[in-house]
Amino acid sequence: MSPTYLTVLKTALVEGIKVVFDQDYPEPDFRGIHASIEYPVEQTDYPGIWVDYSDTAALQIAGIHHREKGPVSADGTSQRIFTRWKFTGYASFTVVALTSLERDRLYDEIVRVMAFGQDVDNVSDFRNYVESNDLVAMNFDFDQIEVGGNAAAPGTPWGTDDIVYERSINMEVIGEFVSDGKTRSLVPLSSIVTYPYVPTVEENPAPGVGDDGYPATGVALTTWQ
Repeated sequence: MSPTYLTVLKTALVEGIKVVFDQDYPEPDFRGIHASIEYPVEQTDYPGIWVDYSDTAALQIAGIHHREKGPVSADGTSQRIFTRWKFTGYASFTVVALTSLERDRLYDEIVRVMAFGQDVDNVSDFRNYVESNDLVAMNFDFDQIEVGGNAAAPGTPWGTDDIVYERSINMEVIGEFVSDGKTRSLVPLSSIVTYPYVPTVEENPAPGVGDDGYPATGVALTTWQ
């Protein structure tokens, strides 16, 4: 069963981190850094980046009784109807390391990626990826970085008394997804078609059933001439 938005959103966030911290990243110590939606439990995954996402507002439909039409079936007898939803939340990037210095250095690199991704070529891959990925539509607020908490506590997932150091940053994310309620999957956008015509507004008559099979609302509708 395919997801609606959360699974593909987290996948895109992890992939964005891996794309920027590749073998060409300017800081050799953090090339190929471990990044995952799972908290790192192996010593070889340290230092690493734990990626997560939390909604800060209710999921919301794009408009009142919003509907979008898909392509007509091959035999021309049917056409699928979809709806678009919006999400808002924070993507969190938590650095985990075995020394305070290593944590702070990696934290600084993430800040560098978020703060200067538009101006510095060798750290721009994350921003380029999240703005053009083919998984889910999302936009980051790159004008502000929310500083998360930091922690240091003895005890590792592999059973030693070493101290694990953590620090996180949060980035606000807004996005949209078009879901097929019948197949429970995201609807891929294959193209955007624009029409160079002037729209006219027609008053919809008394409430009834429209041509698309949905109840008419009695409000003005925009049609293309």
